[in-house]
Amino acid sequence: MKNLSPLVLVFFLIACGGQNEQSSEAENPEKITQEAQVVEEKPAVCIWDKVSVRDTPAATGKWRTSISIGETLTYLGEDAIDSLDKNRKYSKVKLADGTEGWSASDFIIVDGRVAVFLNEKDIYKRPDLLTKSDKKFSQMDIVAIKSEQDDWVEITGKRSEGKWIESGWVKKGDLSTETIDVAVAKFASEAMAKEDVSEQIDGLNELLNNSDFAGSSFIPVVRGTVEELIGPAEIVVEEIVESDSLSENQ
Repeated sequence: MKNLSPLVLVFFLIACGGQNEQSSEAENPEKITQEAQVVEEKPAVCIWDKVSVRDTPAATGKWRTSISIGETLTYLGEDAIDSLDKNRKYSKVKLADGTEGWSASDFIIVDGRVAVFLNEKDIYKRPDLLTKSDKKFSQMDIVAIKSEQDDWVEITGKRSEGKWIESGWVKKGDLSTETIDVAVAKFASEAMAKEDVSEQIDGLNELLNNSDFAGSSFIPVVRGTVEELIGPAEIVVEEIVESDSLSENQ
């Protein structure tokens, strides 16, 4: 190579360095993709019970754990489609204990806040009194709050009288966002879903005897339900005793 002037030599070295950098990037395309991708984490809430968390975004993915209805989690900003399962959409999530995995997006409400109905509430199609529907959310129904507008709240979740997830608007009030109320509502509903009355009573009494749930707004409701369930049984027993006494006297 002929002798180059200092200025030409500087330009030559800069050009060579640029070529080496481009060559390095071409050999590592994955690195470029990762650096360009910006993942935005957001709070989320689950509105269905026992939702699976899997290692991969597919129904065939290895099961890791399940999420409870009303459980809060973190959406990790990634979605994927399972083309082998009717193009079902999955979202990558992180649970409170740090567990990460993929769950069906239908049940994950991003930017939602968990809430539970303290009393029965009419559902409106839009935030307007003229759009009242014939549907209601019942006491202890667990939902996610998606947005608020004036004195209205947009919610989504499954009604106790419904079969699938529904969305709509309700007037503010009669909604609790306290975790303790959500928990008691879930376990009370599970207890009342049992077919045997004695099992229902046992499940509700377990709630009443658990000090962790003592401060819930639903404890008086649970206690009243137990009294209603026990009352008829006591009346039946008394009638049988009286009947036996009459038979003995005769």
